[in-house]
Amino acid sequence: MKIYNIVILCLWIIYTFVYFLMFSKNKKKKRKSNKYFKVVLFLLIITVFINGIGIISSKTKANTNNTTTTPSSVSEETSEVTTMEETTTEETTTVTTKSTTTKSQSNGTYKKISYDLSGAIDKGKTSKGYSIQEKNGITYIDGYMIANKTYGLPESFNPGKLDSTVEAAASKMYQAAKNEKGYNMWGQSQFRSYETQKKLYNNYVARDGKSAADTYSARPGFSEHQTGLAFDVCAKGKPCITSDFNNTPEAKWLSDNAWRFGFILRYVNGKTNETGYKYESWHFRYVGSELAEKLYNNGNWITMESYFGFDSVYKD
Repeated sequence: MKIYNIVILCLWIIYTFVYFLMFSKNKKKKRKSNKYFKVVLFLLIITVFINGIGIISSKTKANTNNTTTTPSSVSEETSEVTTMEETTTEETTTVTTKSTTTKSQSNGTYKKISYDLSGAIDKGKTSKGYSIQEKNGITYIDGYMIANKTYGLPESFNPGKLDSTVEAAASKMYQAAKNEKGYNMWGQSQFRSYETQKKLYNNYVARDGKSAADTYSARPGFSEHQTGLAFDVCAKGKPCITSDFNNTPEAKWLSDNAWRFGFILRYVNGKTNETGYKYESWHFRYVGSELAEKLYNNGNWITMESYFGFDSVYKD
């Protein structure tokens, strides 16, 4: 429509120029040409007027179509997903990843870590009939590496960092917490060497005494942090690695959802007599989806000690 208007305008300018050029000096011809001039002017005005009505009509129709594209009955969640799909590939990928993660959780993607126990020494059975094996000074019960007050780790055992399987599962868990609740979480105080644990424990003993320190800190060689399978969780804006974290929404979410990613709440509330440690809402250990779901027990956490039938008591 715009091109059409330009053409009409150009023709009108050309006609006006020719009119004045040919008839300006001849009054008789000028009077005669005035009739044609007025007719052309009238047609031009009519054409522009009709054209203008067409433009207004087209805009009105377009606005009507835009208004009725999204029905008012569409939910906020559906609108958000649609917007994400239409705007950026990155956001669309995020939606797909969330869907895939949820599916993989139900399929038990987070597998138990397997160890080469060939040549391991048979140390008998637990009170519930699970095999106890020892290799290179490390104890395995039903194939799971154990580090508690009864079963320690050699000073030389030093994986140097968090196990890669554990790290990947933890990242998925943190992302899920952010996607589902907007919580910003991360792992704090993850792998600790024998020497690091020794310094921490001795500092606690110097401050609080040995009996008190033993309720919340492992002696060197008996810490789960040395296995590379456990870590403490912190959340943005919340107390970190302290009992003040226990009643936060983030702690509740972790307790209800960590099992989905193969993690267990290791030191359960009210189970100090089993684990040997007070309740720690921030300490999680990887065991894989299958065992994690069993120990989660629909929200009534079971300890590893109770499930397998072994104790957690220092010998001295």
